[in-house]
Amino acid sequence: MKINSNPKRPSFRRFKRKPKSQNRSQYVTKKGNRIKLHSNFQSRWQAKRDARARKKAALLATMPRNRFKRMAYRMHPKRLAKYWFSREGGIMALKLAGVGILAVFLLLVGVFAYFRKDLPNLRDISGNNIGGSIRYYDRTGQTLLWEDYDAVKRNPVKEEDISRVLVDSTLAIEDKDFFNHGGFDVKGITRAGVNNVFGGGGTQGGSTITQQLVKLTQNWTKERTYTRKIKELILSVELERTYSKQEILTAYLNTAPYGDITYGVEAAMQDYFQKSAKDATLDEAAFLAAMPKSPTVYSPYGARYSKSALIGRQHYVLDLMAQQGKITNEQRDEAKKIDTLAKIKPRQPKYEGIQAPWFVLAAKEKLIEERGGETAKLGGLKVTTTLDLEKQKYAEEAVAEGMAQVKRQGGDTAAFVAEDVKTGQVVALVGGSDFSNPEYGQNNYARLKLPPGSSFKPYDYLSLIENTDQFGAGAVLYDSPDPIPGYPCTNKAKKGGNCLDDYDFRYPGPLTLRYALGGSRNVPAVKAMLISGIDKTIETANNLGLKDTGNEKIVGHGYKCYKDDGLTEEGECYASSAIGDGAYLKLDEHVHAYSTISRNGRLIPQTFILKVEDARNNVISEWKPSEGKQVVRDESAYIVADIMSDPKASYFARKSQLYKGHKFSMKTGTTNDSKDGWMMGFSTQYSAGVWVGYHNRTKPMSGFMERMTQPIWDNFMRKVHDNLEPEERPKPAGIQTLPAFVVRSHVGVGSVEPSPATDLFPSWYKTKSKSNKSATIDIVSNKLATDCTPARAKKNENNAQANLFSGDKFHGGGGGSSASTEEKDDVHKCEDAKPAITLTAPSSCEGSCTFTATVSQGTHPISSGEFPGAVNFIVDGQVVHSAYVGSSPATVSYSYKVAVSGSKTVKAEVVDSVLYDSSDSRTVTFKSSSAPTFSLSAGVDGPKTKFVWSNANGSVSVYKTAGNVLLCSDSGNSCDVAKALAPAGTTVYAKDTSGRTVTATVSP
Repeated sequence: MKINSNPKRPSFRRFKRKPKSQNRSQYVTKKGNRIKLHSNFQSRWQAKRDARARKKAALLATMPRNRFKRMAYRMHPKRLAKYWFSREGGIMALKLAGVGILAVFLLLVGVFAYFRKDLPNLRDISGNNIGGSIRYYDRTGQTLLWEDYDAVKRNPVKEEDISRVLVDSTLAIEDKDFFNHGGFDVKGITRAGVNNVFGGGGTQGGSTITQQLVKLTQNWTKERTYTRKIKELILSVELERTYSKQEILTAYLNTAPYGDITYGVEAAMQDYFQKSAKDATLDEAAFLAAMPKSPTVYSPYGARYSKSALIGRQHYVLDLMAQQGKITNEQRDEAKKIDTLAKIKPRQPKYEGIQAPWFVLAAKEKLIEERGGETAKLGGLKVTTTLDLEKQKYAEEAVAEGMAQVKRQGGDTAAFVAEDVKTGQVVALVGGSDFSNPEYGQNNYARLKLPPGSSFKPYDYLSLIENTDQFGAGAVLYDSPDPIPGYPCTNKAKKGGNCLDDYDFRYPGPLTLRYALGGSRNVPAVKAMLISGIDKTIETANNLGLKDTGNEKIVGHGYKCYKDDGLTEEGECYASSAIGDGAYLKLDEHVHAYSTISRNGRLIPQTFILKVEDARNNVISEWKPSEGKQVVRDESAYIVADIMSDPKASYFARKSQLYKGHKFSMKTGTTNDSKDGWMMGFSTQYSAGVWVGYHNRTKPMSGFMERMTQPIWDNFMRKVHDNLEPEERPKPAGIQTLPAFVVRSHVGVGSVEPSPATDLFPSWYKTKSKSNKSATIDIVSNKLATDCTPARAKKNENNAQANLFSGDKFHGGGGGSSASTEEKDDVHKCEDAKPAITLTAPSSCEGSCTFTATVSQGTHPISSGEFPGAVNFIVDGQVVHSAYVGSSPATVSYSYKVAVSGSKTVKAEVVDSVLYDSSDSRTVTFKSSSAPTFSLSAGVDGPKTKFVWSNANGSVSVYKTAGNVLLCSDSGNSCDVAKALAPAGTTVYAKDTSGRTVTATVSP
């Protein structure tokens, strides 16, 4: 290599290869052209490589040495095209393309993995996420009570229940290539993408039916993002791999939107045309197929409904069907001529046509409680309830007929619940008086929190017997003005005092539990709760069914007290809760707890639902009989049930406890503010409860509550028992019949005294020691009688001393201590003045006449809380009329109807507060006005024995002569009982209000 010696040139220059001399790999032609020769392919490849290296070196020699400057040099516009269209540029382009394809592939895999990890496994395409209609049926499963769409109308149906024209019309407008693609349509997506980017004519979806189904099942219908589109494509492909095309299509037709709340073709056909999807005509099918794109615009019920838009789209669907060969042009033209809009039915209100509305809504509530809110919204469910339509009719009629009396006494609504005691199934429920009332009609008073008043008292006594060893039906609690927690009784004024009192402001004194509960007395009930314990009593009541429903999935409201009027903040319960004051429960749960008492303390689940099935008739759940559990001892429950069924102990003026051989255990209820009236009770077969009141509980009612509640209760219970054979409640083996305290003081309006000398006690009752010596007791002072004690106040009995039977720790001498038999009557004095009475009566009486008695008190008041004053009118030794006297002086009159002619002695007798009596008499000549003879006939009539009478005075009671057993009574002219109670040959007698009797023998 030569060194440049020219000082003007750089001392270094680029290396320049010297020309090689001709070698063996070249051949020079005569014209001087050189031809390269290669001995093999390797030399040829080497030669090419050398050539490329030289060419590259030559190119680099013309470019800057710095890499970034070379890049800028190549990006010059003049050189850019030349490079990329050169051989080297093409090779580089191929390399870049390969790398790009690989990168795109990896990107797609990454995107799939990224989005798929958060997506669900799409195994359910039923559309249950949307919700849907639930159909409620009666217990037969045949009568539809209500179709509940709960803001979504949707009834999934099978493939064969969808007409072909509905399928074809939907495919024509939504996805004509449905059976040919794999879940998404590339052309459709591309077309939609181009339109969305460049079109400016609104957003297009480009979605297949599969993609739309994915959107519906994932609630993506309102979300329009590229992220959602990617997820949609992924799930669509998976859906196509999991389900058949027909399954996907059927699922779509069962979930597609056809209105603001209407989903699925079956619900749409029912909503618009009131017919099934399998009966759709061509014009109706095209009509429906037009809607899913924009239901608010195309649905006649939509908020932005456009008639012209709907008709135009319907016709477009028909055109597409003809173009795709699904129908002929003639069929298309005929369908277009039909005025489909004229077929549209007005949308019905949600509760239109509902039967037993309050029951169904209660069943819905229980379904949600038991299976959860999501399950309860599953579309297509068929719920077979426990409702007995016949008994529901009885209940509704009873409430409707009773409302007149309710309104007369100041109420305006009522509720009723009946339960089958043996199964726990609710067979009837009425939650109000008028479901259509816009203000309060849909309030379900059978499920609202209400104070139970005295209807809670059976729980007090049951808890007392269950949790102590000192009480049975014949044990004593004192109904007296004693100081007890919450009621100090320092001021004993009848009104304005601070003693616990009753509606009549009376204190009958020592009462057996039988007469305390039968008379619904407040003081003994509160004492019972306090002795047992407030918490223990409420726990016992809750365990009977108020809270423990027997179903582990459903917890009842229970018996609760609240601090606020809104009943939102629970508070402590006090003694007043023993009489239903300041505490709340629900009527249906109250009825259920009474059922448990009827079953002798065995709790079984209460249910409104027999069976739940899905749209494919698969059984989701089904009721099965339960053995239940014993929540209180059977003896405790039996004794309380027996007390409640005793008509003599009951203060009811109208006796309902005995009916055609059935024994009804009953309890009334009145709250202290008179805003709630109750009647609760049960037989061995049914338990039922009635509540009456003013709809918002702001107004009290007047009069006795049983005048409103008892007719409703009786009406239902008598009808459901008419054709049932009477059943005896099983008597527990441990029950004891022991001496009991004898109640002689009058307890209630309808109670019959004296009480029995023996009564029922549980096996764990500890008998108190007592003297067997007979003694004559003054029943007023409960001490030994003296010569001054009036005969009416004397009673010769062993068990006449209340303290010997008392477990009352709130009354002096209670707790079982015995009063001394040496104490003597300190109420009656020999110098006491007796009450005075004067009788005014005519000397002769024809047909009828009036007797008048004028009375005045003696030393003692004419009347007291324990022994109210009374006037008796007596004709020939027979008491024909009695009346209470509350003050002195007083005048009492009675109109007497002559039944038999003749001269008779008429006497008026007065009895005062300490049982002193006086009388005045007259002789009167009576002449009958040919009054017809009282007659009775009795005979077997099929499964019953019927008694018919005539010419009775007032109501008539029929008794079996043997044992004086009451068979039936009525104010009409007949009554009947089961034949087993009075078979042919039985001797019976009837007694009317005036005391007349007549005898008959039952004929075959």
